[in-house]
Amino acid sequence: MESILNELNDVQRAAVENIDGPILILAGAGSGKTRVVTTKIAYLIEEKNVHPQEILAFTFTNKAANEMKDRVSNLLDFNVSGMWIGTFHSICVRILRRDLNLPGYNKNFSIYDTSDQKTLIKECIKEANLDEKIFSPKFVQEKISSMKNEGITPAEFEKFANNPIDKALLILYKSYQRKLVENNAFDFDDLIIKTIELLTSDKLARKYYQERFRYVFVDEYQDTNNIQYELIKLLTGIYNNICVVGDSDQSIYKWRGANINNILNFEKDFKGAKRIILSQNYRSTKNILNTANDVIKNNSKRIKKDLWTDNEDGNRPKLFIAANNQEEGAFVADEIEKLLNENCKADEIAILYRSNSLSRSFEEELMKRKIPYKVIGGIKFYDRAEIKDLMAYLKLIVNTDDDVSFRRIINSPKRGIGDVTVEKISQVAKEKQVSLFKALTYLEQFDKLFNANAKKKLEDFKNLINNLQVKADSMSITDLLDFLLDRIEYIKILEEQNTVEARTKIENIEEFRSSIEDFEKRGEGDLHEYLTGVALLSDNDKTEDTENSVSLITVHSAKGLEFEKVFLVALEQGIFPSAYAIEDDDLEEERRLMYVAITRAKKDLYLTCAKSRNRFGKNEYQLRSTFLDEIQGSIDQEDLSRKTFVPRESKLFTGFDSYSYTDTKYTSKKETERESIPINTNKYKVGDYVNHKKWGQGRVEKLDQSTGDQLVTVLFDNGQKKTLLADLAPMEVIDD
Repeated sequence: MESILNELNDVQRAAVENIDGPILILAGAGSGKTRVVTTKIAYLIEEKNVHPQEILAFTFTNKAANEMKDRVSNLLDFNVSGMWIGTFHSICVRILRRDLNLPGYNKNFSIYDTSDQKTLIKECIKEANLDEKIFSPKFVQEKISSMKNEGITPAEFEKFANNPIDKALLILYKSYQRKLVENNAFDFDDLIIKTIELLTSDKLARKYYQERFRYVFVDEYQDTNNIQYELIKLLTGIYNNICVVGDSDQSIYKWRGANINNILNFEKDFKGAKRIILSQNYRSTKNILNTANDVIKNNSKRIKKDLWTDNEDGNRPKLFIAANNQEEGAFVADEIEKLLNENCKADEIAILYRSNSLSRSFEEELMKRKIPYKVIGGIKFYDRAEIKDLMAYLKLIVNTDDDVSFRRIINSPKRGIGDVTVEKISQVAKEKQVSLFKALTYLEQFDKLFNANAKKKLEDFKNLINNLQVKADSMSITDLLDFLLDRIEYIKILEEQNTVEARTKIENIEEFRSSIEDFEKRGEGDLHEYLTGVALLSDNDKTEDTENSVSLITVHSAKGLEFEKVFLVALEQGIFPSAYAIEDDDLEEERRLMYVAITRAKKDLYLTCAKSRNRFGKNEYQLRSTFLDEIQGSIDQEDLSRKTFVPRESKLFTGFDSYSYTDTKYTSKKETERESIPINTNKYKVGDYVNHKKWGQGRVEKLDQSTGDQLVTVLFDNGQKKTLLADLAPMEVIDD
């Protein structure tokens, strides 16, 4: 054990050897907290003769629990799988399975996951005769979970449920809890709540666990919520040997119920507590840590500390300001390509962003270069359910023989057409030897198969697709999508759900609209060509399970991870920090999130923002993030918008060559290089004759700069009129 202790620094060793009473280990990012905790557990067993079954350790993930067990086992050289090391939920299940004696329950209880909860809530909504559009199962489930995490019971909620919505929620909350008891079931939140209820009401059970667990550990203490805090207080009531490990500067889960005051007030809540600060960082360079410290020092709700390291100074983080998000995506992908050519491994690189809806432009650019990547904690942009739904509609418009798309959208959004009805349609299709959609024209011949209600719904769906086909001939793809969304009320349904998940889906749909708008601005084809391009992109997108892949990840999902090279993107007001934080005048958690993002980087940190961004269907000028102003003294800055930019030829956006970032311009990478097209917003005049690489010759009829980008409307000799983005159109003026 002594040789193991000698490998620790002085502060880490003090954290291990202090074992009596409450201890707060304030562990900065990359300071070796897991090593300290596991060594401390091994030290108690090996040096202080504490029995393994007298130790309880809470973690927040099963992965963290398994890692902790493995490390302790390696230190002690014996199997510790039976130790009480686990998540709050798994520990509570063990207690309830052993000692449950609450009214209405027995020890063979079921545990309901989110899907089971929604099924039960649907029954409650139906019994209460409430409108599912107002009280969606998802909305109700999230509200009930939020109240449970705050320790609010139905009886307590009743005291302040005064408005009609709250009164209805109270009815559902009571009904839901009653049904859980009837089914002898707990949801995840109840596992903790009912354990607290058991230990509060059963003195023998409480005394047993308080005496059994002489030493209690809590990892990631800054992420605990109110009921977890209450459970910890109950279990440590006799010995008071509680050791919590965490960092107030990394508390980023307020939206999930985490209460930062638990760690800030630890020394008040547990009298006589010792504070040990682990501030030496073993992960990052000095320059990266200086940047992190410059950000977090602006927060007031924190326990002050400054990270430091004996590592090398390293490169200063670099800020790159792009003209727009397309240029931002191109720059990041080209820099990654350079790193890979310099023998950096793909899995040592990460692109971090504030929300998943921002991943699209980076995914597309990586795919163009055939750079393997994986989306961590999320689904690839074109694989997200809401995007696949809308793509299926567009594909069915173009090709009514597409049965896969038909099956996907026939009841999405829900229109009361179930699997039984679809199988009946399939019977008709087989008999008539036509596609599922074309089978809808034969419904009258199969009266016995479909009742009047089913026929009406199927007729409405058929008319919708037929109408969209007609519109597709005269509308732009963007306008067609808007018309589709309006007709099927896709966004309206999501808005009525009023959940975080629904808002994320809306953001993704708006980003999808932006991708189509970008395609149309480049003047590269019609709906069929767009769908073909996306299909080819997706066909080459085989990197999800590739180990050596660039990671695309939200900052929330990146917590606990580290990478050699980190690209932190879209650092603009309203994105990072988020619009919600700005509106609520609450930037402290957003700043902690920025701190977490910066400290994921080991060797190099690249920061990017764009002067304009096509987002949610609008091309808007952006303000740089306030966090960039806070770190401007510790970073280098370069303005990419001074450089020229030419789109590359790809399987999605055809007609252009590839580009790569150089000191002066984006240039072709093809073996036979073509001349680059410089940005020149004044290169066209009304009346100019031009030659477009795809559409041929035509005459400029109109110029428009109201959006900030020059739009050129051209009437081509083939009779087609196109509005193109001047900066990007592969078009040259024909000299007289």
